[in-house]
Amino acid sequence: MELVVNTFETEPLPEPRTRFVYSNEPMLNSNYKAAAQENFINSSKPSVFGMRQRIKFKRYNSVNAIGVLLKLSVFVIALTMMF
Repeated sequence: MELVVNTFETEPLPEPRTRFVYSNEPMLNSNYKAAAQENFINSSKPSVFGMRQRIKFKRYNSVNAIGVLLKLSVFVIALTMMF
């Protein structure tokens, strides 16, 4: 039985990279949010943009009573059928 030993030049391992630390900072800081909210509140009434924004704001922030009633009734019916 014969033992074969191979010797060859190997490159040293590269140095490990420094790990990138991601800080989870929001893109919109609170100062910007406050300024945007203030501008939204103080928008002039005759402008088309102001009217559209107010309509959107009222439309999406109001609770649709019929939708809530339907969802609640389906939930109650489902609970009564389970028990």
